[in-house]
Amino acid sequence: MLKLLVFSPNIVGFGRGGEISSMELASGLNKYYNVSFMDTNISPGEKLLSKEAIDKKLHGIKNRSQMKYATLHLGHWTFSFPYPWEVLRLFRKIKKNNIIYISYSDLKTSLMFILSNLIYRKTKLIIGYRKPLYSKKKISLYNLKYRGSLLLLSLFKKRVYHHALSLHAKKFLKNFYPQEKVIHITHGIRLDDFVDDELTKKQKDVLNFLYVGELIEIPKGFGVLINGINQFLEENKNLKVYFEFCGLGPLESKLKELEKKFPNYVKYHGYVSNDVIPEIYKRNDVFLFSSRREPFPRVLMEALAGNLVIICSKTIGSIELLKGKEFAFFFNELRPTEIKEKILEIYRFWEKDHQKLSRLQNLAKKYVFNNFSHEIELKGFRDLIKKL
Repeated sequence: MLKLLVFSPNIVGFGRGGEISSMELASGLNKYYNVSFMDTNISPGEKLLSKEAIDKKLHGIKNRSQMKYATLHLGHWTFSFPYPWEVLRLFRKIKKNNIIYISYSDLKTSLMFILSNLIYRKTKLIIGYRKPLYSKKKISLYNLKYRGSLLLLSLFKKRVYHHALSLHAKKFLKNFYPQEKVIHITHGIRLDDFVDDELTKKQKDVLNFLYVGELIEIPKGFGVLINGINQFLEENKNLKVYFEFCGLGPLESKLKELEKKFPNYVKYHGYVSNDVIPEIYKRNDVFLFSSRREPFPRVLMEALAGNLVIICSKTIGSIELLKGKEFAFFFNELRPTEIKEKILEIYRFWEKDHQKLSRLQNLAKKYVFNNFSHEIELKGFRDLIKKL
């Protein structure tokens, strides 16, 4: 049986979209191939996933391991390097597999896998790009580092393939790699927890808004969102609205101030387990998305699956996913006054015709079920593996 290794550059307990997607990809492909899974001990932030949640995501995978890195902190800079014996252990593991899938994290990790690819010629390497491919800033260290990395990786063409989550990413990556080596496989989510009728769970007398994500300004735009909601509540204290927030981050104190100021309208849950979050989606009506950059946001697909209409900022990922959809309402600019006005616009829409909003919520669910299921993503990878 074909052997495949899925590698996550961060510790899976970090629990963001990239780690969850890697685990779901590994466990999904394990139904068809002999899949191994490997992560590292690198954690860019607070660990969120419990051992039980990780075991559930990696259900069926017996061959699991972790690569140890040494971490050095110099002021605001953090440097991580794999121990030499860990590199040797990794190479021995790679030698046993036919296909390696890694999520791009940094140049040194990618080069480590490319070196192994040059040594073991039976293996084929697939690099998945889950980070934003560039910043909109004209002068950006992020752009310089990322494009420099892509240019260097473009020197290695044999048995190296590149996975784009979105059509925009595919177009961008073709500037660096041969067209036939860039593969677009749509990102998907597991929909098992969303198959029932969520509309029966939603309240009819209050319009519920939900935010799920990091409480951070860059890149999530959370500070602007909080300011907009504060303005809205100050000017519209008698409307039937309720705001729920799930997540952690440096702007938590600002959110708690808002909750204290408007206790009848705002509820902060803190971090909510990945297993429980579908139930919170189901009882809400409108999802708030304020990110400044996102490649192809998983959280939006989860919100759509939970029958939520979307109010969102214009990012590369949100535009590709939602442009022209009736159930998506875009901010023209990410400003507090724009957020305030858009929330009021949706409220008036709901107040005028509850049934019309319910129809849009049903359309949202059908859209993600028809186009972005985990099964569709797995089929894309199985088709690719057959070609390789």
